Amino acid sequence: MRETLAPYTAVTRGLLRVCALGACAVAAPLWADAPADQLAARDTASVGPVRDLGVSEVSGYEAGILQMSTGYEEILPASWEGRGLSAAEVLATLPGIQYYKQGGMGSFQTVSVRGIAARSIVICIDGVPLNDATGGAVNLGQIDLNQMEKIEVYKDRVPVRFGGSGIGGAINFVTKDAVHSGGRVLASYGSHNTFEGSAQVTARPSDSTQFSASLSARHSDNDYSFKNRNGTKYNEDDDFWDRRSNSQYTDYSGHFQYRMLHGGDYFSVVSGNIFYAAGGIPGTETNNTKVANFVNENAVLSYRLETPDYFDMLRFETGLSGKFEKTVSSTSYPLDHLGYLNVPFFQYGLAGYKAIPEVSAYMNFSNMELGAHVLGSGEYYGSRGSISDFEIKRLSGTLAGEATWWCLPWLNVGGEGSTLFIHDDIEGEEFVLPNGSNKLDGGKSRDMAWSGMLRLKLGPENSRYGFNASFGRFFREPQLMELYGAYEGLLSNPELKDETAHRFEASAFAMTPSRKTVFRTSYFETHSKNGIYWIISGEIKKPLNVGRALIRGVEAELQSRPVKFFETTLRATVQDPRDNSGHPTYDGKLLPGEPVHSYFAEGHILLPLHLDASFAAEYRTKMYGDRANRIEQPPTPGYNAALGFSPLEKTRLTFAVNNISDETYRNIFTPYPITGREWRFTLTQGL
Repeated sequence: MRETLAPYTAVTRGLLRVCALGACAVAAPLWADAPADQLAARDTASVGPVRDLGVSEVSGYEAGILQMSTGYEEILPASWEGRGLSAAEVLATLPGIQYYKQGGMGSFQTVSVRGIAARSIVICIDGVPLNDATGGAVNLGQIDLNQMEKIEVYKDRVPVRFGGSGIGGAINFVTKDAVHSGGRVLASYGSHNTFEGSAQVTARPSDSTQFSASLSARHSDNDYSFKNRNGTKYNEDDDFWDRRSNSQYTDYSGHFQYRMLHGGDYFSVVSGNIFYAAGGIPGTETNNTKVANFVNENAVLSYRLETPDYFDMLRFETGLSGKFEKTVSSTSYPLDHLGYLNVPFFQYGLAGYKAIPEVSAYMNFSNMELGAHVLGSGEYYGSRGSISDFEIKRLSGTLAGEATWWCLPWLNVGGEGSTLFIHDDIEGEEFVLPNGSNKLDGGKSRDMAWSGMLRLKLGPENSRYGFNASFGRFFREPQLMELYGAYEGLLSNPELKDETAHRFEASAFAMTPSRKTVFRTSYFETHSKNGIYWIISGEIKKPLNVGRALIRGVEAELQSRPVKFFETTLRATVQDPRDNSGHPTYDGKLLPGEPVHSYFAEGHILLPLHLDASFAAEYRTKMYGDRANRIEQPPTPGYNAALGFSPLEKTRLTFAVNNISDETYRNIFTPYPITGREWRFTLTQGL
């Protein structure tokens, strides 16, 4: 029988289930991993950057509960430091977000947001998008959280400062800044010879300058045990325990930031990020590879200049970011049996450069804020490896604006919108495919794409209650590889249309008079069309606009700190993510990887003798791995725990155990085994 959404009764049952999980959290022997004044530290989203060179810090529970919507949330380091969680796993603790992973550290990991697939979500580091020309999802497994100050999550929109292109929201990883003086070092070791190390130093050379730099390294053998089904999925008699091989992963990353206050009250920031990763490609469980590997390199350099306020109401900001990225994967036949015919050595990859200039203006009146943005982008990508040579160039420009008007002390309305212009150019237009050759006629200009959103907020400033509603149209333009298919086996489709979606959200929050407990809830609805799917026929793949979906859901979140030494968070998502393509095989089926119900409960407590502990529990109902709903994954629980010890003010030791119940089964067709129970020991020392 088709599952249907009954929001009110389902949320009630869901919250009862979450409360039960929370009761387990309260009774657990292991608890929080952060001091009480950092447990729920968050900040609300701001329009424009913070120009103050002084220390500006938001801490304490009151900062978190001022959020009027679950559409925007922030995650701070207390949620991941010492816990051994990946970026995807940390993000999935928020309501409305689901994660997917193919293995251990560095493996392919993604998230979906409110039923929208990962490739339609904009992933940024310091506001620079990581989504590349391939059109696929960003691999969150390669993001080192040791470099991050916080994670900004926009579930209801893609802010215009990120380019505005994306129908599933945006996630911005903010690197550690130069605001806070001092520094720290971190060292961690755990299961499967996994270790991490990072060091950060910050300094204030003068009253008008601040500097910060950090280096980080991670490694894991990823040689975990798994049940090998020996190529016979339905016969358990010949199954045996095996160990993952050729799955090692290593990455190195660095970050610096230099902040300067110039004469005339001009303010500028120079920052840079570098990243290098290398590892093996293990293949499927019954077809472990021997020498397949990949190398990924990227670097971003940015400069931002901000003017003083003119007439006490007008401020300008300009910036330029440059990005380099290169990814090459390789395999050797017959040592590796990946299915490539008559190819003794196969190597494929992409290298690209991107420049992003931008200019913004902000105006502040007594009851109104206005913002205007002009963003440009110049991209160049070329082939690497043994595939046919090609070069692809893309020029794009974005015009965007935003406004907020406080009609009354308890009412404000606003909106934002953007338009995108694109022109592509292609060289090396002949690509050899397994069935012959395919020749493109060259790139072309695409029709203008646009997005827009209107929002309304009710509730006085710093009120204990509030209401928020928004409605918007969003888009995602096809990426270069989707349009021109320059890799082997990929057919081009320059006629692809933009993916589009109409999205609605209504949310409310209320807190107790003591401001120690807050409840938030949101209803969201998305109507999407022209979804891009890769249609596979033999060894050939071609992208087509064949996807439509109707997604409705409710999110609920309860956060409470009844006493100074204890805090708990309960979250629930009830959704109905349905395929709406009209195709008889798929129409009405659940979207892949999307459970109808998901719950999360977490408890933190401060203990005597400088100890603190945490316990988290999550639960997802069954979901499917394919559009036809033939590959079923059973309901999945998960439990994580951490124990912390802070003998000195700046010294912290953390012991964490993840996936305590050792859950590894997903569905019978899953070819990529995942890790079971893992442990991690971490030392953090402030300077």
